[in-house]
Amino acid sequence: MVEDSSPITIVSTLMSTPSSRRHFLRSAAASIGLAISAASVATLVAGCETDESNPTPSGTTFTLDVASVPELAAVGGISLRLITGLNDGTPVFISRIAQNTFVVFSSACSHAGCEVNPPAAAGADIICSCHGAQFASTDGAVKRQPNSGSATDLKRFPSAFNSTTNILTITA
Repeated sequence: MVEDSSPITIVSTLMSTPSSRRHFLRSAAASIGLAISAASVATLVAGCETDESNPTPSGTTFTLDVASVPELAAVGGISLRLITGLNDGTPVFISRIAQNTFVVFSSACSHAGCEVNPPAAAGADIICSCHGAQFASTDGAVKRQPNSGSATDLKRFPSAFNSTTNILTITA
């Protein structure tokens, strides 16, 4: 009989002391808080995993009448353009590197995704104001790494220029 009543006695003794009740209540509250937090974190993670953007299908083409962009009239000219549907809503640089040759590249820094600044003058470098990376204004090649971390060349987009029609075709 002593063995059967002893666990009950221990439990009732533990529950009757104020520090044990306090410990029980703290443990219960922590468990409830943990359960609520876990559910919230699971919801946040699930939301982050969903890609809500509609990426441009590979091979989609965009055209630009170069004659309508004064900055591209001469070799060495560069223009920052937002072309709807290209580069996930971030503008692209269009650089005229020869009479019939253009290079199209992203304005999103490859280091942390910040939008880089246009060159201050013809032939000047493109600089990312977030971390100081420098890129060539002719093709987006890295010229100086950011203050911390590393960057790669800015993303390039294939393009073809028709000198008869002055139309630049850019492929996503």
